[in-house]
Amino acid sequence: MSFYTRYRNIRRAREIANVFIKHGLGYLIDHVGLFEYLPLKKRGKAVDSSKIPAPVRIRQVLEELGPTFIKLGQMLSTRKDIIPGDILRELEKLQDEVKPFSSQEARSIVSEELSSPMEEVFSNFSAEPIASASIGQVYKARLTTGEDVIVKVKRPNIERVVSEDLEILFDLAGFLEHRFEWARMYGLVDLVEEFSDSLKKEMDFAREGRNAERFKKNFESSVEVYIPEVFWKFTTSRVLTQEYIEGIKVSEVEALKEAHINTEKVARNLAGCYLKQIAKFGFFHADPHPGNIVILNDGRIGLLDFGMVGTLREEMKQMGTRLMVAVAKKDSDRISEVLLDMGIAQKKVNREELKNDIEHLMSKYYDVPFDEISIGEVMTEMLEMARKYQIKVPSELALLAKTFITLEGILATLAPEMSIIEMAEPYVKEVIRQTYSIKGITAGLYNSINKIKDYGWGLPRHSLKILEMIERGEIELVLKHEKLDRLISRLDIISNRLSFSIIVASLIMGSSLMADQSRRIFMKVPVAELGFVIAGFMGFWLLISIMRSGRF
Repeated sequence: MSFYTRYRNIRRAREIANVFIKHGLGYLIDHVGLFEYLPLKKRGKAVDSSKIPAPVRIRQVLEELGPTFIKLGQMLSTRKDIIPGDILRELEKLQDEVKPFSSQEARSIVSEELSSPMEEVFSNFSAEPIASASIGQVYKARLTTGEDVIVKVKRPNIERVVSEDLEILFDLAGFLEHRFEWARMYGLVDLVEEFSDSLKKEMDFAREGRNAERFKKNFESSVEVYIPEVFWKFTTSRVLTQEYIEGIKVSEVEALKEAHINTEKVARNLAGCYLKQIAKFGFFHADPHPGNIVILNDGRIGLLDFGMVGTLREEMKQMGTRLMVAVAKKDSDRISEVLLDMGIAQKKVNREELKNDIEHLMSKYYDVPFDEISIGEVMTEMLEMARKYQIKVPSELALLAKTFITLEGILATLAPEMSIIEMAEPYVKEVIRQTYSIKGITAGLYNSINKIKDYGWGLPRHSLKILEMIERGEIELVLKHEKLDRLISRLDIISNRLSFSIIVASLIMGSSLMADQSRRIFMKVPVAELGFVIAGFMGFWLLISIMRSGRF
C-alpha cells in the first residue's frame, strides 16, 4: 500500500470516527481500542443523544457516512442470524436516497460511455432525474429510433469512494478479529468480503442488464409477468439503458382499483411469480419493495431494478425441502439437524436445548391453520434462533427471508385474506416430488458418488500439502484440554498436602527419637517438646484446610 493510500485511508477513518463521536457513539470506538491509533479527541462536539436510542443513532451514522455504509446497513438488515432485533428494525428504515449529482455531469458520463454525442443517441433526455440513489440516478429518455427508455447513470467517482471505504472496513474487521473472540466467531472479515462482492456486483450496470435478460428468458412464456428489454447498444458498466414501462406502483391500491384492476388477482400473480423464481429457477429478485414493482394497464406485473438478486444453490434448495418436510411433520429432531446442516456453528451447540426451543416454536403454530402461517415470520424466528445458538447461516437464506417478509407486506395490502403459504403448497409438493422421485434420488446418489470420488482422488495431494505446510512451520498444532488447568491445580494442592504431611510425620518421628537425648545434647532446651508442638500445630492446620475444602 502506497504512502498516499495509507494517508487517505487514515484521513477517511478519522472522518468515520468523528461521525460516530458526533452521534454520541464514541464509546464504541473507545471500546474496541481505536483511539490509540487515531489522533482523535475523546470528547468532541456531539449531539444530545440522551433521548435518542442507540439503534436510531447507528442508523443516522450510516446515513451520514454515505453510499458504502448505507449499503452495508441494508445488507446487515437481512442478517437476522447476526444482528439483534432492535438494531435490525432501524437498519430496515435506511433510505437509499442521497442528494442527486448534476444532470450536466450525468450527460457527460453518458456521452463518454456511449462514445457518441447525446443528440445522436437520444431525441429527448429529461432535464432532472426521476429517481436518485446511492449508486446512481435514473433519467427518462427517448431514443432517436423512437423507443421510450430509462437511462441509469452511475455516480461519478463512486468506485473510488467505495474502494476506500471497503479497504477501511477490511482493516477494521481484521483488527477486531485479532482482538476479540466475538469478531472471530462471527467471521467479520468473511462478512466484509461477502458485502464487498455483493456491492461490486450491484455497481456493475452491465451485470444488472444480464440479470434482467435472465429474468426475461425465465418468464418469456408468462402472460402475468413482464420484464423490460435491455438496449445493449447503449449499455456499459456505468450506463444502463432499458425499456421504460408505464404502470401503477403495486402499493397504490386505490389507484389500481380506480383503473379496474383486480388486486386479488395481482396478489396471486405476484406470489406465483416469486414462488416460481425461488422453487423453479433458484434465481430471485431480492429487492421487491413497492418502487420496483409496477402493475401495467392490462394487469401484468412489471419488475424493475435487477441490481440485487438472490441465487439458491441446488444443495440449499434440497435442504429447504428437507426443512419443509420436517416442519410439516413437526419433527423437532429433524428440524434441528437441517438447521445445523444449513449453517456453520460457531461453538458447540447444545442439541437438546435447541430441540426444546424448536418444539416450543412448533407449539406456537400447532393449532394455527396452515393457510394462516406467515413464511416470513417462521423464517425470521428460525434466523433468530440461529443467532441465539451462534449458527451462521448462508447469506442467500437470510436474503430469502428478507424477500418473503417484504413480499408478504405487499400482498397484505393487495389481498388481506390471501395466504402465500397456501399458494406455496403446490410448488413445495412439486419440489418434494422431484427430490424424492427415482430421477431425483438417482441424481443425488450420482452427485454423492462424484464427491466421494473427488475427495478420494484429492486426499493424497491434500495430505502431502498439509505435511509440507507443517514442515515449513506454516501450521501450528495446538492441543488443548478443556479442564487441564483445573486438573493441574488440583494435583498441585494434592502434592503440597502430601509434602506437608511428610514433614509433619518427620517432625513427630524426629522428636520421639530425640526425646531421651535432647537434654544431654542441647543442655536444658526442650527440643523434643518444641518439635511435638510444631508438628501438632502443622497437623491441625492441615486438617482444617482439608475440612474447609469439603473433601474430608
